[in-house]
Amino acid sequence: MTVFVTDGDQRPALAIVRALGRRGLRVIVGDERPVSLGSLSKYCARHVTYPSPYADPDGFVRFLRAFLAREPIDVFLPITDVTMHLVCREQEWISNYTSLAVPPFDAFDLVTDKARLVGHASRLGVAVPRTEIVGSRAELSAAADRVVYPAVVKPARSRIPTTAGWLTGAAHYVRSRAELERLYEQHDYLAQYPSLIQQRIVGRGVGTFALFDRGRIVAEFAHRRLREKPPSGGASVLSESVAVDPRWRDEAMRLLSPLGWHGVAMIEYKEDARTGQRFLIEINGRFWGSLQLAIDAGVDFPYLTCGLARAESITPPRSYAVGLRNRWIFGDLDHLLMCLARSRDSLDLPEEAPSKARVLFDFLKLAQRGLRYEVVSADDWRPFAHQLREYVTGAVR
Repeated sequence: MTVFVTDGDQRPALAIVRALGRRGLRVIVGDERPVSLGSLSKYCARHVTYPSPYADPDGFVRFLRAFLAREPIDVFLPITDVTMHLVCREQEWISNYTSLAVPPFDAFDLVTDKARLVGHASRLGVAVPRTEIVGSRAELSAAADRVVYPAVVKPARSRIPTTAGWLTGAAHYVRSRAELERLYEQHDYLAQYPSLIQQRIVGRGVGTFALFDRGRIVAEFAHRRLREKPPSGGASVLSESVAVDPRWRDEAMRLLSPLGWHGVAMIEYKEDARTGQRFLIEINGRFWGSLQLAIDAGVDFPYLTCGLARAESITPPRSYAVGLRNRWIFGDLDHLLMCLARSRDSLDLPEEAPSKARVLFDFLKLAQRGLRYEVVSADDWRPFAHQLREYVTGAVR
């Protein structure tokens, strides 16, 4: 079987290349750069360079048309929000050339629009943070009167499609109306496009991950985030596998089954540290950053997704290892530096953040039972060397 994986410089792409390569599958890696994490793996059979899906989405689609018509690809696995968006949109003709396990475009478009997702979840009785939806800066004044501070401000889409390509947004924290108004003056992606102003939930992030077959869950996994980048909430840099809470499974089914979801999905929550209440934060309709943890724990989502794409009978594991930890060392180093650089009253730190001495002490726990290092692999060292070089180069710049 030959599998084409996009976005080769993403950590989940590397996890997929290794997981499938170790099972004897032939993996072709694509990226907009000629060298990537995935392409440097010994399990990568070949690398292809394509036009940037972010800066030149039409060029990327033209590449796909030519590439898939020319190459015998059995399964196509897009990785990021942008490539998933383009592939879901174009899946009708893509499926003439290769096998896919991606959701209907309307379903993917709904869950990646956080404003629409809030409405969808609320109608189903799934708890979400108190939210004000702002269409543009012109609508800010009316919404600002109802905001409770501190608040989180973020674009409705993490990646915003524009006529000039894809625009990347970020989440921000504000303490007052003055800070809120200043934020909308500083960032065009808030001033010109829909955004959310939400109640800030301080607490640990938890996630449930599932593989759906036309609305039915066929494999599942869950983890809790122990450290994130940035520390206030973001990408997981240290996470631990946990058992799937039946409530998470129920909400995943309620949220995604009516949409006919097909393929993988990550449902992310925040647990309020004071009350224990769980709030839905977002749904990612793609492979997630800490995918390696699920694979190490015994749920091989890449291989199961390939079987699903080819309409084969798949046998997910009945259980997986709980208490296993996954650490992305460079992301964790960023977490450390951010914690050391911030003052204790910074909104970039959660209220329960440990002292700087404790953060440093925890970071230096380099060897623990059940701890695995993402990217690092004794039998496949070149991706780690590449990421180390990229990290050092970025720090010098």
